[in-house]
Amino acid sequence: MRPTLRGFGVLLVAVGATVVGAQFGQPGLRAIAAPLFVAVLGATVQVYWTGLPDIERSSLRRGFPGETRTVRLTAGGSGIARFTDGRPADISGTATMRRSLPATVEYEVTYERRGDHQLGPVEVTVTDSLGLVVTSGTVEATDSVLVFPPVYRLGGPEAFARIVSRDTEDRQTFDRLREYTPEDSLRDVHWKSSAKRDDLLVTEFDDDTDDRELLVAARAEAGHADAMAAAAATVAVGALQSGFSVELATPDGVVPAGFGDSHRTRLLEALARASSGESGREADADLLVSATDDGVTVGVEDRTEPFDGLTASRENPLVSGVAG
Repeated sequence: MRPTLRGFGVLLVAVGATVVGAQFGQPGLRAIAAPLFVAVLGATVQVYWTGLPDIERSSLRRGFPGETRTVRLTAGGSGIARFTDGRPADISGTATMRRSLPATVEYEVTYERRGDHQLGPVEVTVTDSLGLVVTSGTVEATDSVLVFPPVYRLGGPEAFARIVSRDTEDRQTFDRLREYTPEDSLRDVHWKSSAKRDDLLVTEFDDDTDDRELLVAARAEAGHADAMAAAAATVAVGALQSGFSVELATPDGVVPAGFGDSHRTRLLEALARASSGESGREADADLLVSATDDGVTVGVEDRTEPFDGLTASRENPLVSGVAG
């Protein structure tokens, strides 16, 4: 705790008036100095007893790069405070504000990059209402937020089927022919039999769960973990949307096979934290995502395709669609 520049000025005037008044017998000057000393003393007591404010931070909802969230800080106490919230470089936003206490402070941040990021602590400077005395320090009001890797829009079912889906004969065991319904894929239409009738017929297969399970393995050279995570997230989400059960292997561990929105979130959580390296499951993978200096590829069996060839745009189809 110390006087501000204004506080130093007030003290200087008060001391000068006291000295001049005593030297030249001017009691009026001492009368001027007295309230100035009282003001500085009162400011000191106010700041001392108030101290640094308690701060509560609202939790941020998770999201994807490019999304914006509102940070809310609620501070008690009295006086005037200047807040500087700690934030990583991968989350942008103006984090310095000045308010009269008590106050609720809000500011916008934008997620720039995937990862598990920490906000806080908060650097706080508090002055009295007259701005004569100041104290400063750090308030440990911290929170973490997980930013998922970006997910890109695939180039339609044909592009995805080219790399993910097996041939119809290899997927499952033939069971029977039946009439076509709007929910059926055109890949399952039995065109030869349909040509002999007025209705479309589709091939129905025995339900073989193993043929609907995919192991997606992801690996990356140093410096390419972000690209790996984005490609693996795009492929894994596309596989889930196509009805596959997806198991994910990254350099940091394995997410067991599963379906549905909750499983999708688990996959994205793992990829948000994934680092570079080998997954150890490359040899067993149905789909192998590789990120190197030469680019990002997706391989299946003996085929390898550039990841960019599978995407239609960098638009994220999941924005606001993943649980926070």
